[in-house]
Amino acid sequence: MQLTTELLTPFIGGQLEVQNTNERYIYRGEIKKLTVVHNELVVEFNWMAKGEGFPPIPKKWVLDEQRTYALSLDISSVSDIGPSEGEVGGGRRLCIQCSMIGETVILFPADGSKLERTQVEGLV
Repeated sequence: MQLTTELLTPFIGGQLEVQNTNERYIYRGEIKKLTVVHNELVVEFNWMAKGEGFPPIPKKWVLDEQRTYALSLDISSVSDIGPSEGEVGGGRRLCIQCSMIGETVILFPADGSKLERTQVEGLV
């Protein structure tokens, strides 16, 4: 699947999650803007949170100063993993795997799974 800025439009207002179990980090943020420039995904966030205690699952989420994320699509594979199941629902999600750096990125549409702002320590 070839990503373009136009294809990513439904994810604005949704969230992005990036995790690396080997490096023991997980981040989740609310998407403000997404672009694909020179085959690089560039994401701007309204806010970003870091999960503490990952893996296996974060014990709490804390506000992080990071407001951008970039990933080379030349070294990544993209797949459509469909909508979330159960009560979460929402539109289709995209998964980007970058085995070279060990990251898995999930793009959630605006009507999909969300980390609620009230669950993020330090986010007013």
